[in-house]
Parts: sequence; structure tokens; C-alpha cells
Amino acid sequence: MSLVKRLWLTIAFTLLSLVLALSLTGVQLYSLTHQFEQYRQRQALSAHLNQLKAAMLSLARADPMLDSTARQLADTSRQVQQLRGDILPALPSERRDSFDQTLTQRWEAFTRQIASALKIAETSPEDALNIPDAAYKMHMLPLIEAIDQQLQAEHDGLSMVEADMQTTVGRLLFAILGPLVLVGIVVVLLQLATARALKNRILMMCLAADKIAAGNTAARLPDTSQDELGQAARHVNLALDKLLEVMQDVHVSAIHSEGQSQQVLELTTRVVEQTRQQIQYGEQSQQVAQLLAGLSADILQQSRQPGGLSSERLQAKLESTVAELQKLGRAVEDISQLGLRIRDMAEQSSLLAHEAAVEATKVRRMTDKELIFFRRSDEHYQRLAERHRDKLSQLGTRPEVLNSTQGETTIRASHSGPHTAQAHDAG
Repeated sequence: MSLVKRLWLTIAFTLLSLVLALSLTGVQLYSLTHQFEQYRQRQALSAHLNQLKAAMLSLARADPMLDSTARQLADTSRQVQQLRGDILPALPSERRDSFDQTLTQRWEAFTRQIASALKIAETSPEDALNIPDAAYKMHMLPLIEAIDQQLQAEHDGLSMVEADMQTTVGRLLFAILGPLVLVGIVVVLLQLATARALKNRILMMCLAADKIAAGNTAARLPDTSQDELGQAARHVNLALDKLLEVMQDVHVSAIHSEGQSQQVLELTTRVVEQTRQQIQYGEQSQQVAQLLAGLSADILQQSRQPGGLSSERLQAKLESTVAELQKLGRAVEDISQLGLRIRDMAEQSSLLAHEAAVEATKVRRMTDKELIFFRRSDEHYQRLAERHRDKLSQLGTRPEVLNSTQGETTIRASHSGPHTAQAHDAG
């Protein structure tokens, strides 16, 4: 599983847990709100019942002889009617009718007796004094007992509602904290597993990178996994393979250039040695030409004397000398052309070394030894080419000297031949 999929899975699981926690919390909050409303209604009903009981008990010791009793009876009747309108809708349906019937009958009977006691008190006060007590015992006490029963039922109902509310609060805490704790544990475990996997992968990649940095070209980054790190490692390994191929090509080219440079160096050494020998031969040939010129002059003098050399023999010697000089000139020209070719080969080898050095510098991981080798090869080729140019410039003057010497000798021989023949004929 890739890292992105793991992250998306963690996010999806977190969102799912939050949705579940919010759903359970909403349900429990709705139940708790409903129970709280029931508890509030029962508390209001209990308060109304207590107010009704207190209002009725206020008439328990009603004195028909007092003028305020009639006003108190009227106020209490209005209060009872108002409380009756608040109590009856709040009572359960199975108790509403019976309580309404008891309240209506008992209260109306009690108020009628109190009203009659007030009328009797106007004519016979002594007879009116016993009526309130009798009405209280006959009608008020049963009504008070009915109210107490309702209060006890509401008290029991309040206890049940309180217990239900406590249970709901416990479920609400579990519904809120349970999913949150669960998602926290699962997310932490997923993150720990991801962190451990990343740590191991990064450690393996660091070890492989250290091996590559140490010069182990066979080492590669681990790319067996299918996640993003594996894909990145495969791209890096592909780049390393391409770089290794380039380095191998550069190494092969360097070895080839080194072999060519060795061959060129050996060939140049031979050419320099042969050039020295040919220069020496040229100097000796110049000396021979000078000797021949002097010899020609001596022969000319001898030919003028009686008993000198014959013209045929002198002509043959001069022709052989001229032929040797021509061969020597051609040999020097061949050596000069060979030197020019060797110089071209040296310049081409130097150019190849330059190109190999340029290609090698493009490779980022080129070793210092290869750079030093290419620099030294370039410097060696430059010095070799410069030295060879100097030698060839010196060698280039030798054929001209030989040709001039050969020409002078030929001219002298051509002039000396007729004079010798004439001298011989005259003798």
C-alpha cells in the first residue's frame, strides 16, 4: 500500500469515526433533552400540586365570622381554577380523569359549604362555626390525600427520570469518548506503522547511498515496494545505470586514448631519432658536396696539367656523385613528409584526447585520477606537437641546402667537362 493510500485511509477512518461519534452523540443528546423536558414538566407539575395543596389548606381554618373569609374564598377559587388548568394537561391520561373528577366534586362541595356557612353566620353565628370543620373533614381531607398521591407519583416519576438521565449521560460520555478514543488509538497505530516503515526504508536508502558514494557501482536503492518511495528509487536507479554506462564509455575511451598516445609517443620517438640521423646524414652530405666541389677544382687543375685524368673518367665520377646527391635529397624529402604525417597524427590524437576530456567532464561522478590523466595527456600532446614542429622546421631547410649543393656541383661539372676535354685534346 502506498503512502498516499495510507494517508487517505487514515483520513477516511478518522472522518468515519467522527461521523459515528456525532451521530451517537446526537441521538443521546436528543434522548437526554427529551428526558430533561419530562423532568422539567414533572417538576412543574409537582410545584403546581404543592401550590394547590397550600391554597386549599389555607381554607382549612376558615372563620365564617370574618369578613375576609369571603374574599379569601373567592381568591382561592380563582387560584384553584388556574392551577387546575395547569395540572390536568400535565397528568398522565390514566390519572387525569379520576383526579379531575375528585378535584371538581370535592372542591365544589367544600366551597358550597363554606359559602353556606358565611350566609348562616349572618343569622346564626354559633351554628356557622362548626360547618368549616365538618366540610374540611368531609371534602378537604380526601382531596388533600388525592393531591398527596399525585405528589408521590410525581416524586417516583422524578426519581425514574433522574435515573434515566444519569444512564443517558453515561451513554453520552461513552458515545462521545468511545469513538474518539478508538479513532485516536487506530490513528496512532497507523501513524506508528507508517513511521516505522518510512524509517526502515529511509535507512536502507541511506545505506545504499553510502555504498554508492564509497564507489560500489553495483549498489542500488531498494525499489521492491510499490509506494512512492519505491517509484522514486526506481527512477534514481535508472539514472545511476545511465550514468554508469556513460562512465564505462568514458573509461573505455580513456584506455583507448592512452593506448593511442603511447603508440604516438613511441612513433614520435622513432621519428625524432631518425630525423637526427638524417640531419647528421645531411650535414655529412653537405660536407661531401663541399669536398666534391674542392675535388672538382683539384681535378680541373690536374686536368690542365700533362698526364692528368681523362675526361671520361672525370665525367663518370661526377655523374655518380650527382646521382648519390639526388638519392640523398629524395631520402630527406621522404623523411620530411613522414614527419608531417606524424605531426598530423599527433594533432589528431591531441584533439581526440581533448574531446574525451570534455566528455569526461560532463560526467558528475568522474574520478580525480581520470581528470589528472586527461590533463597530463593534453599537456604531453601539446609539448610533443611543439617539439615536433621545431624539428620539422629545422629539417625543412636541409633539402634546400642539398638541392643548392647538388645544383652547384652539377653546374661546375658541366663547365669543367668541356674545359677538361679541350685541355686533353690540346695535350
